Amino acid sequence: MTAQLIFDFPRIGHYSLDRFVGGLAEKALALRGESLWISGAAESGKSHLLQGLCQAVESEQARAVYIALEPALDPQILKDLAVFDLIALDGVDAVIGHPDWELALFDLNNSVCDLGGSWLVLASRAPLPDIGFLLADFASRARAMHWMQTGQLTDEEKVEVLKRVAQESGFQLPDEVLGFLLGRAPREIGTLISLLNRLAEESLRAQRRLTVPFLKQVLEL
Repeated sequence: MTAQLIFDFPRIGHYSLDRFVGGLAEKALALRGESLWISGAAESGKSHLLQGLCQAVESEQARAVYIALEPALDPQILKDLAVFDLIALDGVDAVIGHPDWELALFDLNNSVCDLGGSWLVLASRAPLPDIGFLLADFASRARAMHWMQTGQLTDEEKVEVLKRVAQESGFQLPDEVLGFLLGRAPREIGTLISLLNRLAEESLRAQRRLTVPFLKQVLEL
């Protein structure tokens, strides 16, 4: 194992699969062993899902590694990761367009295919079909992966997520505010979470309860 693997890439402990809302976790687990690309907007659950998959694999005494990619890292950090049972790479579109990174990802994908036994899961904000790759060989491999999108929840699942965000952040979310938010705000779950956090901050700053009139004032509706 290479020296690069001594670096610590922390994971969030409560990002477990039993706290992941929706059926995507089960669908991902059903594809275990097959390369998977997950995309979705900010706060749509990508990092939660990847880290939850890592916890699930490790609960079986297998080895998993989670890395949030960024250009400041050395692409060589991907070398020899195929020794892990699960390789979960977050924020892949942050390094797409960098030739060294695309080559390192291509080499990792080849190693996973050649050695067998490893599960490669990549995540990006941009949908896989919209990503502009530089390396044609890597583009071909990536677009052959199974592709899933996070954030596509039913209204009932969105309610569950938003109530959990409110509970864990320690503020009251009245049903009428939740209903108004779902009816008038953009429906993507990441945007809804961001709006809810903004409302909570403004409520605390103004020392006012979270009500529909206050919501309208803050969002200028």
